Amino acid sequence: MAIANYIMPGMKADEVLIKIHEQDPKILKILLTAQADIEAVGNAVNAANLYRYIAKPWDGTDLILTLREALRSYKRDRELEKQHKILQQLNASLEQQVEERTAKLKQEIADRQEAERKLQDLNEELMRSNEDLEQFAYVISHDLQQPLQSIIGFGQILMLHYQEILDAEGKDSLSTLVNSGHQMRQMIRDLLTYSRVGTEGKTLVPTDCNRVLEKVLANLHGAITQNHANLISADLPTVMGNETQLLQLFQNLIDNALKFSRPTFSPTITISVKPEGEQWCFSIQDNGIGIKPENFHRIFGIFQRLETETEYPGTGIGLASCKKIVQRHGGRIWVESELGVGTVFYFTLAKV
Repeated sequence: MAIANYIMPGMKADEVLIKIHEQDPKILKILLTAQADIEAVGNAVNAANLYRYIAKPWDGTDLILTLREALRSYKRDRELEKQHKILQQLNASLEQQVEERTAKLKQEIADRQEAERKLQDLNEELMRSNEDLEQFAYVISHDLQQPLQSIIGFGQILMLHYQEILDAEGKDSLSTLVNSGHQMRQMIRDLLTYSRVGTEGKTLVPTDCNRVLEKVLANLHGAITQNHANLISADLPTVMGNETQLLQLFQNLIDNALKFSRPTFSPTITISVKPEGEQWCFSIQDNGIGIKPENFHRIFGIFQRLETETEYPGTGIGLASCKKIVQRHGGRIWVESELGVGTVFYFTLAKV
């Protein structure tokens, strides 16, 4: 703080205070004057940025109060200046963080867009590959049927016309040949059915699952009667689906429940359904031989068999077809089972 009397030996207070202001504008300056030179005082007020000027004769109390107020003002200004500086630093730091975060977000967005583009390319490539594979499987399976039918036919002719010539070993070998041919033909037919899942029935329409189940039970009437099976079903909803493929789905799962029953138990098959968000969750439960937990995922693979052909006939394509049908309908399929107790297959289908 600088306090100057207007008239001092060899100098004028206004000039002194102006020089002090030029060197350090933060210093508070007070001018004491008894001279009624309004122009000089005004010049000092403007050029030296006076805090205050006090005219003589001054009151001692007023001067003390002025000094105290000036000190408080100085401290307040310094504190405000300090806070302003801190705010400037924080603002600069925040701006830098925003710039860095913006740059990082831009990079993340660019990386994500690039990843999405690559994923889309991979999906398109995978779709093309799957379509090519399905077409290849269809063509190969279709073309294999004619020569295989010839093999089976000639085998049956040999069995019919040369029974008396062949010995026991020859008859057994010929029988094995014909039976293997029949098994191969069934595998080809199942493979054709599997390959058609992705190429046929593209449109999904409202489909009454009760009607689907009626057709399945009619198709499996002989097996149900032969196995003395008890089938219990809830009232089933209408879903978005392809009736032919849903018939195949239900028939494969119910046929499996009949096929893999325990020898001393009559099969009991329970079909239930419950809402699950925008989908219906179906379950087909049996009291059959069950499945080991380590085989839960394996059973949905193509040509995957857990039992021998002699014990339980089949090609190992049924559950793979079920999985493909459910996925094509936008759902999922999974299994829960306890060995020696039974199995539950769950799958979801879209509501109408």
